[in-house]
Amino acid sequence: MNWLNMSSTGRAIASVFHRGANLENIEAGETYRRVHDDRMEETAEVLSVVDDPYGIPHVRFHVSFRRPNRNFFDGGARMLALRSFTDRYTELVVN
Repeated sequence: MNWLNMSSTGRAIASVFHRGANLENIEAGETYRRVHDDRMEETAEVLSVVDDPYGIPHVRFHVSFRRPNRNFFDGGARMLALRSFTDRYTELVVN
């Protein structure tokens, strides 16, 4: 298959390169959230963004969960590759 064809793979590759500019805007201290289908809010506070030994950027963050009935769960510190983090947490919380 020619890489110039607009197959689903071609669109995925194009979107990865298009989104690349946004990947570098993640900074320590920022908070992101996502809302699940059951209305549970997942909040991630960025602790740091660092490269691993292979040069792949990773985000270290603290995650918490809040259910609509106001139950709160502290998920602790976690780490994801920068690309995975930006795919998962798309909404910046502005204070």
